[in-house]
Amino acid sequence: MDPKQLHEQLSQFQKEIDALSVDDGSRAKLHALVDDIDRELGCGPQFVLEDSSLQDRLEELVAGFEVEHPTVAGILKDIMVKLASIGV
Repeated sequence: MDPKQLHEQLSQFQKEIDALSVDDGSRAKLHALVDDIDRELGCGPQFVLEDSSLQDRLEELVAGFEVEHPTVAGILKDIMVKLASIGV
């Protein structure tokens, strides 16, 4: 997947986060993570994630949302797969 397409998907996900029925702390974590990913994608097509904890944060959020918000967990898993496909 092209990083630009992933950037667009992340923008859409930001809007969906606002509509979730989750506590403010969880919403803030999701927004922060998406902002970090989006910032890294802005580094150009040859970007390299320097935040090695980004994948860990994604996995942690997926685990936390799987039971109560399976749709969010599915979107996060999709993002993980797309990041991996572009070499992250």
